[in-house]
Amino acid sequence: MISMMYLVLTAMLALNVSVEILQGYSLVDGSLRKSIAIADARNVALKNEFEDLAGKNPTKTAEWKVKAEQVVAKSDSLYEFVTNIKRDIIRLVDGSSADLVNMNISEGGRGDLNISGQVGIVQGRGLQLRERLNKYSDFLLTLVSDPAKQASIKSTFTTDDRIKEGERILWQNSVFDGMPAIATLTLMSKIQNDIRNAEAEVIQYLISMIDAGDFRVNKIDAMAIANSNYVIRGGKYHAEIILAATDSTQTLNVEINGAKIEKDATGKYIYEVPASAIGKKDFKGNISMVKPDGTSVNYPFVSSYMVAEPSATISADMMNVFYAGIDNPVSVSVPGVAAGDVDISISNATQVRTAKGWNIRPTKVGVESVVTVTALFEGKRTTVGSKAFRVKPLPPPLAKLEYTNAQGNKEKFKGGTIAKNFLVTATKVIAELDDDDLDVKYKVLSFSLNYNDSMGNTLVEPATGSELTSRQLNIFKGLVKGRTVYITSVEAIGPDNVKRRLPPVDIALK
Repeated sequence: MISMMYLVLTAMLALNVSVEILQGYSLVDGSLRKSIAIADARNVALKNEFEDLAGKNPTKTAEWKVKAEQVVAKSDSLYEFVTNIKRDIIRLVDGSSADLVNMNISEGGRGDLNISGQVGIVQGRGLQLRERLNKYSDFLLTLVSDPAKQASIKSTFTTDDRIKEGERILWQNSVFDGMPAIATLTLMSKIQNDIRNAEAEVIQYLISMIDAGDFRVNKIDAMAIANSNYVIRGGKYHAEIILAATDSTQTLNVEINGAKIEKDATGKYIYEVPASAIGKKDFKGNISMVKPDGTSVNYPFVSSYMVAEPSATISADMMNVFYAGIDNPVSVSVPGVAAGDVDISISNATQVRTAKGWNIRPTKVGVESVVTVTALFEGKRTTVGSKAFRVKPLPPPLAKLEYTNAQGNKEKFKGGTIAKNFLVTATKVIAELDDDDLDVKYKVLSFSLNYNDSMGNTLVEPATGSELTSRQLNIFKGLVKGRTVYITSVEAIGPDNVKRRLPPVDIALK
C-alpha cells in the first residue's frame, strides 16, 4: 500500500508540486518509519531465536548462525549508508536548524528541487547507493535457494534504468534528479524498510534450514551394530551403539549392563569386550536423550553375539591328496571372515592365489604338504587352522585309439573287439586318465603298430607323435575278420614332465 501511494504521488509531481502533495509524502514517510520500527523489533526477536537455538545445539546451528550474522552486518551497513544520505539532504535543506535526531525536514524545505540532485548526482551518492544495493541483493541471493524468495529479492532491490520517450534515464537520476527533498527522503525510507524486511525474510529462511536436512520419523529404535556376531576366542566383540533416526549431534546417555559408555574420538559409542570363553553372550543396555522440552526419554535394547573356537575349512577341489607336478586347486574359508582377509602358507609346495582360491603345486613326492590358514580379526592376523595333504605322483594314463562313430562323434577305444568300419576312421592315439576327478592332459610322443604278415611273421610299424601314419592306416584297411593287431611302445608325457611307457592296446576285428 505504501509503495502504491508513493507511485501515485510521484505521478502527480509531473503535474504540480503542491503543498498537499508534499504533505502526502510526509505521511507516507511517517508510515514507512513506523513499518521500519516494527521490522526492527521483529528482527531483534529473530536474532534472539537464533541465539537460543545456538545455545541448545551449537554444532547444528553453527553454519547457519554465521550466515545470519553476515546478513545482519551487511543489512546494518547498508541501512546506515542510506541514513547518511537522508542526513545530508536534511542538513543541506534546513542548515543549522536541521532535525537530525528525528530525521524530519521542515515544511518550507520539503519542496526543494535542487538538494536531492546535489547529494545524489553531484556528490555521487546515488551511484554509490545503486552499487551497494546490487551487491546486497547478490549477497542475499547466495543464501537463498527458494526460487520464489529469490524472485522477491530481485524485484525488491532492482536498480534498472528506465526508458522515457526513447531516452534512457539512469536509476540514480530518476531517484535524485529534480525530485523534491521530501520525495527523495520518502524513497530512502522505503529502501530502509525493504532492507529490514529482506533481512527478516532471509534470517527466517536460515532458521528453517537448520532442520531442513533432518529425517522425519515416527519411530525410534535403539540398536547395537556389530562388525560381526561371530567372534573367535582370543578376538574381541566390537559393536557400535546407536539410536536409529535420532539427532547425531546430540549428546546421549548410553549404558551397557549398567556401565556408562563414553564417546570415542570419532564421536561414536563403542561397546568392546574381550571374547575369553566360547558360547552365546547376551547383553542389554539403555539410551536416554533429552527432548526439546527438557524431559528425558529412555530407549532400552538387548543384543547378543557368539564366541566360537577358531576354525577354517580347507578342501582340495580335486580330491584329498595333492599330485606332484601339477596345479592342485584348493578352496579355503573361515566363517565370519571375508575371503580377502583369509590367507594360507604351505610346506613342500608353491602357491598361487586365484579368483576362487589357490593353486598348490607340491615339490616332493612322499612328503606331506601342510596348509596353514590365517585370518584377519580386528586388524590382527590369527592362525585359525591347518591340514596335511599326502603328495603322490600322477597316476599313469591309458593309451586309447580315437575314432569316429556312426553319428560323427569322436570315440575312444581302450582295446578289445571293434568293427572295421569304425577302425578305418581312426586318426590318432591319445593318452588320458580314466579318473574324471583329475583334469590332466598328456601328450603322446611315439607309438608302434604290431601285426603279423601272411607267413606269421611279426612286423612293427612305428610312428612319431600321436597321429597314425599312412602305412598304419593301410594296415587297418587290410585287416580281415578275426585278425588282431597291437598298439605298443606308447610313450607319453604329462604336465609333470615325466615320460611314461603305457600298456599296449589290443585291437581285434569283429
